[in-house]
Amino acid sequence: MKKLLLSLFTVALAMNASFGQAEKALVDAQKKNISEAIKKSDEDVKKAPTKARLWLTRSQAYLDLASFPDSTFALTNPEAAFQALEYANEAIKLDTKEGKKGSVAKEADQMMVDKKFSNAFLNMGVVKYQGKDYKASLRYMAKASEVAPNDTITAMYTGVTAQLCQEDKIAQAAYEKYLTIGGKDLAILYGLSQIYKNNKEEDKAIGLIEKAIAIYPSNKDLKGERFNMLIAFNRIDQAIVQLTQTTANDPKDGISWLNLGLLYENKVSGLNEEIRKIQDKSYKVQEADRRLAAQNDQISAFQDEVKRTKAKLKSATTPKAKASVNSQVASLETKVKDLVEVQKGIQTEKSAAEAAAGDAAANKAKIDELTAKVKEIRANLPNYYTKALDVDPTNYDALYQMGAYYYNDAVEIKRQVNSMDMNEYKKTGKDLEAKLAVKYNEALPYFERGFKVKKDEDLKEILKQVYRELKNEAKLAELEK
Repeated sequence: MKKLLLSLFTVALAMNASFGQAEKALVDAQKKNISEAIKKSDEDVKKAPTKARLWLTRSQAYLDLASFPDSTFALTNPEAAFQALEYANEAIKLDTKEGKKGSVAKEADQMMVDKKFSNAFLNMGVVKYQGKDYKASLRYMAKASEVAPNDTITAMYTGVTAQLCQEDKIAQAAYEKYLTIGGKDLAILYGLSQIYKNNKEEDKAIGLIEKAIAIYPSNKDLKGERFNMLIAFNRIDQAIVQLTQTTANDPKDGISWLNLGLLYENKVSGLNEEIRKIQDKSYKVQEADRRLAAQNDQISAFQDEVKRTKAKLKSATTPKAKASVNSQVASLETKVKDLVEVQKGIQTEKSAAEAAAGDAAANKAKIDELTAKVKEIRANLPNYYTKALDVDPTNYDALYQMGAYYYNDAVEIKRQVNSMDMNEYKKTGKDLEAKLAVKYNEALPYFERGFKVKKDEDLKEILKQVYRELKNEAKLAELEK
């Protein structure tokens, strides 16, 4: 968009600069002639308001004012362009009989074809743009595009000024028109794609960037933007396809290898999220089962108490004693009824949870499938970062990701060890701790190389943690200096 705004600014400067070099006497003479022509044409029309030729002459006089490159003079009547168009239309109306146009009407039409009106509006639009009155500029630019429907320049400038006014709908329509009538400017293609992107019109945004790439195949920024859009729209698989092709075409593109690895990391996160959602649904069923079992136990306990209390009636010898026992029984039976109602509610929750979770066997199969995919993708992750490091051994992000790959494995092993009871630890704890040390030692060289490249505080803390786990007191002390 900066390129586009500069173009407008350049046009405005050029228009005014042309008269900066002209002789002042000539400029003043031109201004005087236009002013006199306007005054005379106004008077002529008042005297003979039904003559088409006079209206057209009046239109031309106002056009000359609106089109004048000296903004100071043009702004003496900011509405001149609109008035010129109004007067031309009146001339056409007066010179059209039974649908047939006379010579004056045809001349007015030719003025439209010659872009005299659109140029006048464009001139005033540039003047207003130069004065940073973008709303007024948009008004002129939009009219210029309206009277010259096949002109790409006015459509383009309408879109630019509309965006400056934060009128994205108008900008979108102007840019779409611009492309429809043959415009191919890179800034417009990009600008419209961003409007689509902001509006969440994913297919349109990506489609337009792809069209731009087809027109400008060597532009790396466009390919980068397409990649960014795919990430923003969470179209990870499409982004992977794009980068896979990029690395096939240029194996020395280290950044693409790194990004490919990051995309697969993203994909792993997405698959793990799917697994978690399925597990959460199954957990809700299990939780409902647990609550239901506890509720059933409570109901059984109170029912047993009802039986024991009723048995006391046999030993109750007085009416007062029997009344007391019956009161206790009634109270207990009420409690049982309340518990049964709660039980029904839990059962309803369980049924809803089961419906949401679906078939348990199918869920297990899906989790197994997703877990296998995660395992497969993770196994290949080091390849992408290694290729990035082959191109640039000092690539901090690739070094960090390689270290994190092994470090995350260590974190998972550490979690398993910490969750063990004493008996489990005696059986497999030592073996797991040995694997834990292996993973830390695999991560360590990448983290150390990364820290040499970039003294990142977060990475420094990770290194400290690894040194503590490996009981490397010397390196820990060196790092803490």
